Amino acid sequence: MIAVLNLFDIIPGKEATYAEYLHRVQALLERHRARILFYGRTKAVFRGQCAQDYCGIIAYEGMEQLRSFSEDPEFADLRILRDVATRNYVLTVIEEASIDDVVADLRCRSTP
Repeated sequence: MIAVLNLFDIIPGKEATYAEYLHRVQALLERHRARILFYGRTKAVFRGQCAQDYCGIIAYEGMEQLRSFSEDPEFADLRILRDVATRNYVLTVIEEASIDDVVADLRCRSTP
């Protein structure tokens, strides 16, 4: 599984456009076997810096499903709605790994 972390701001006055995007994109995500794990508004930043007001986390079975979704012609139309309604957009793909795998990887990287 992979997760896509979306951080963004909604442009003032474009809330209805973004709401339309969210409404329409749900069926397309389902067709590509993706699921919304979490969507919400940033309440606080405890450490570091995050300027974005909103966050969404979407799960995909793998990179192939994300690619398929991203290249879907229907998404091209929907992406326009998202892009005109948001700014300060950051999209990060996270691959699922166990803590043990991450620790082993970090140790390998630190070995000269």
